Amino acid sequence: MPKKLKIQYIRDRLPVVYRYNQGFRWFMIFLSFLMIVYSVYFMTLFVTSDTPAFYKMMPLIICFVGLDSILRKITSLNSITFSHDGIRFGYIAKRSTFITYEDIQSLELLRKVTYYMQIAYRDKDGKVRQIKTPASFPHVLEVIFNVADLAKSAVIPEKMQGVLDYLKASADNEI
Repeated sequence: MPKKLKIQYIRDRLPVVYRYNQGFRWFMIFLSFLMIVYSVYFMTLFVTSDTPAFYKMMPLIICFVGLDSILRKITSLNSITFSHDGIRFGYIAKRSTFITYEDIQSLELLRKVTYYMQIAYRDKDGKVRQIKTPASFPHVLEVIFNVADLAKSAVIPEKMQGVLDYLKASADNEI
């Protein structure tokens, strides 16, 4: 039997924050940093001109993988905060983006190689911008449902409306 969805309206209990597990995220950043430090240590002490090419390249590859992991974790979406005025998309190493509910123009669920949630909005200068985040973000269905609920002016495609109707039925059954 499929697991029952637990979708809730959040409009009565704002502010609400959705985020990755911070302990796990910082542990993985620390582990990646240790990989980089150890590969540099290995290169400086054990790699000489007589060392085989494999042992010269492997620490560089490990260092690159560790650096890539750190950069992905600190520049990807870390938290979504719903407040009374709008939504704040928070990052570790980038400036947060705040969007008022009235500025949200559309909400879509895209499928490229994986699924993405995409929100189109108008910034302070009037330009149309987009925020795209992987659908693997924690509680993404509840986030999508509440963005659609709080942003009344958002244009929602027909397929997405079917998903939202299903989520609304699930949320109404919880009440």
